Amino acid sequence: MPALPLYDVAIPTPVSYIRYKGVWDMQDLYESMVDWFRRRKYKFHEKIYKHKHPSPFGVERQYIWEAERKETDYEQVKYNVYFHTYDAHDIEVIMPDGKKKVFTKGRIWIELKVQFSYDWEGRWNENEFYRYLKDFYNKYVTRKRYMEGYSPKFRTEFYNLYAVITNRLRMESDEFEHAHQAGVHVRRV
Repeated sequence: MPALPLYDVAIPTPVSYIRYKGVWDMQDLYESMVDWFRRRKYKFHEKIYKHKHPSPFGVERQYIWEAERKETDYEQVKYNVYFHTYDAHDIEVIMPDGKKKVFTKGRIWIELKVQFSYDWEGRWNENEFYRYLKDFYNKYVTRKRYMEGYSPKFRTEFYNLYAVITNRLRMESDEFEHAHQAGVHVRRV
């Protein structure tokens, strides 16, 4: 079988990185991200969870997640999330209402990737005629999507996930700057 043309491989998109050092609520971060995927009907999989032996500096953990959604019978969107916490310690914090809550203190590294696949089931590779038909469709019909990398809908969704994470970590840019790009409807009296 000849080498796959450019249009048969998945379309990679830019990777976003988040680095943070400080105190955060890991349980809240974890649950809000999983909830974000589930509300958008993604199939969520936690591929790897590693808890390394604690060092004198703290615990090191790794999480690898994958969330996928079938857009059409031909297109699929897949998110890959990689967490790595370093020097993490659990600390108790007394909240303003007097309750104690467990937070994590340390460093965290998060990588976010989104990937788009066309003919992800490989149904159009059964015979040579279908392969040529798929190649024609990808080159001339969906070419604009290839040239842009990925559509604005998914770019906005990707930045929304990034904003959820920065909001949960209480980072300085803790909101999605284009959240109200279409405008906020204000009733004037």
